[in-house]
Amino acid sequence: MRVLFVALAATLALLYFTLGLRLGYVTLTETYLLHAKGTNTYAFRTLEDNQFVGVTGSCRVRSGRATVRLYGPQGNQLAGQVCQSGGKSGENNEWSLNVLGGGETGNYRVVVDFDRYTGSINLKETRAGSQ
Repeated sequence: MRVLFVALAATLALLYFTLGLRLGYVTLTETYLLHAKGTNTYAFRTLEDNQFVGVTGSCRVRSGRATVRLYGPQGNQLAGQVCQSGGKSGENNEWSLNVLGGGETGNYRVVVDFDRYTGSINLKETRAGSQ
């Protein structure tokens, strides 16, 4: 049993220093992250012209940075927002997110880049007609 606890602790330490720890699933539930690194990508498809897609939500940052970007069907960036700590160390900084774009039919991608991010992020898929 002791060996199992040591193996579990070693696995968690390895995850913390490589990818960070994540609890939840971004775009479905509020996700809690500890020292997260890497990229998450989400795809959205529009079937008619003048439809808008993207994500809305919020993030609560303790440290690090999370960058949310929306790319259009041609691969160009349409919108983006950054969640980063802006105050005293260890203080929660809350940001609301609204990353929307659209206009032409095709596949859109939302890319979330984490850079040693500790905090929570809550994203919801958003679709709208012509604006």
